[in-house]
This record gives sequence, C-alpha cells and structure tokens, in this order.
Amino acid sequence: MCQAAMLSKPAASSGGARLAMLCGGVVAAGVAHALLQEQMLYAMPAKMPLVVTAYEFGVCSSLSGAYLLLAGGGGARAPLWPLARISALVFASLVSGNVALRWVSFPVKVIVKSCKLLPTMALGSLLLHKSYTVWDHAAALLLCCGLVGFTLASHGSAAREPSGGEEEQQTSWVGLALLMLAVCCDAVQVLLQERMMRSHPLLTPMHVMLFTNGIAFAAVVAAIAFTGEVDAVPVGLPWGRLLLYGASSWIGVCCFLALTRSHGGTAAVVATNSRKLVSICLSFVVFPKPVSGMMLLSGASVVSGVAIHATRKATMPTPMPKRRAE
Repeated sequence: MCQAAMLSKPAASSGGARLAMLCGGVVAAGVAHALLQEQMLYAMPAKMPLVVTAYEFGVCSSLSGAYLLLAGGGGARAPLWPLARISALVFASLVSGNVALRWVSFPVKVIVKSCKLLPTMALGSLLLHKSYTVWDHAAALLLCCGLVGFTLASHGSAAREPSGGEEEQQTSWVGLALLMLAVCCDAVQVLLQERMMRSHPLLTPMHVMLFTNGIAFAAVVAAIAFTGEVDAVPVGLPWGRLLLYGASSWIGVCCFLALTRSHGGTAAVVATNSRKLVSICLSFVVFPKPVSGMMLLSGASVVSGVAIHATRKATMPTPMPKRRAE
C-alpha cells in the first residue's frame, strides 16, 4: 500500500505536467497564429485572404501526411463524400473569416468566433429538436449582448477616426455577416465530423486533417486562379511567417486533440477560451487600438457567457454504459 502511494505521486505529477504542457501548447500555438495573422494583415501591401488561407491549408495537410507516414497510420479507407462535405465547410469557414478582416478588426473576429454556441443551439433546435436548459439560454443571451455591444463599440471608434466614415461603418456589417457564416460552418462541421468518426472507427483525426485540408487547398488554389488574387501578390512574401502561421495552426489542433483525449473536453474548452482571451489582450497591446468602456463590458459579457456554458458542460453527468442482460 505504501509502495502504491509512492508510485501514485509520480503518476499524478506526470499527468499534471502533461496537462500543463498540452494546455500551454493550445494557448501558445493559438496566440502565435492570431498574432501572425494580424501582423501579416498590417504588413502586406495588399490584403490577400485566399493566398494566406491556401498556405495554411497546404502546411496543415503536408504536416498531417508526414505524421501519418512517420507514425505508420495508413490503412484507413477515406470516405470521400463525407470528407468533401467537411472540406467545403472548412473552406467556407476559413475563407469567410479571413475575408471578413477587410471590414472588421481582429478582436471582433475573435469575439464572434467565440459565439459558436448561438448557431449550435439554433441548429440543434431546428434540425435535431434538442431542448436546452435555462443556463444555456442565459449563456446565449450574454453572448448576444456581448457580440452586439462589441460590434457597436467598434463602429463608434471607427467613426471617430479621421480615416473612418459612413461607408466604413456600413460595410463593417458585411464583415460581421461573413464571420457569422464562418461560425455556422464551424458548428455544422463539428456535427458532421463526429458522425463520420463514429461510422469510420479506423479513421483518425490526422486522416481527417490530411484530406479536409488537402481538398480545401485545391479549392483555394482554384479560387485564387479564378479571382486573379495571385496578380496582387508582392515580390517578397513573408515565407517564414507564412510557414509559422500554418505550422502554429496544425500544432494547436494536435494539442487540442491530445488534450481532449487525455483530460476530457472541459480542459480543452478552458484552454481554447484562455487562448482567445490572451489573443484579444495581446492584440490590443501589440497592435494598439482605441479601447472604450463599452468594449470592456461587452468582452466581459462574452467571457461570462462562455464560462457559464463551459461550467455547465463540466457539471453534466456522464451517461453510464448499459449492461447487457445476463
């Protein structure tokens, strides 16, 4: 018994170290991805959302393929039609989010992407006839209030700037609509991916990342050729930053998946929300922007809504497996 107690301490410490490492990986990779995206948005002379998106898809697909080759993860038969549908949603989500940065600031993008609960509840009620508790509706209300308040505060700060005007204040709603489209695509994508993973148990998340990012990469390259965005590419692209941008996205997803498997969805949700909060704070510090009291109150409303939703998921009872009749 004494020996078992001595052995449990290293096991607990190693588990705590793994938890800290994975949470740190999710936060660090996500923050690096966010800061690199905003830095390239300001540094590049022309905004090229498709080129940046294509590079992210290409790096994620290449790293996933390399991982499967090195780890010997082949052998799973890829369901092409479900993967094509998920790829279309991934393509629409990432492109919409990047294009929206033409009209909205980066903190607004992070705030809107944090409100995934809203389309999830709407789709669950309309398509799956799900019922939600009072806490779910309270979280949704806080998210709605924070989203509207943060958007109106951004409008006000843009209108007070010398370069801002009525046109910028109106077109920013286009960016908000694109972000809501991206969030809806994310919500549907999660549902389809869960269904596909259940029906194809040999398919690993690395297979999903390989095929979805690969198919989306081909779609983005076709869109670049169709829109002529390649003509706006400057002579010297920041290749190193683009590589780090795609690699940080892949590392963040890998840490998130490992954290979900080893410590459950609650730890992954806490790490993801922490990453978003740190990204917003550093965005205001590294790239100074006007800050108002309404922005702070709206941000607090969004954080409260996300916290209520995460707490409710953490306290939900785990369903017990049914026993077979003997």
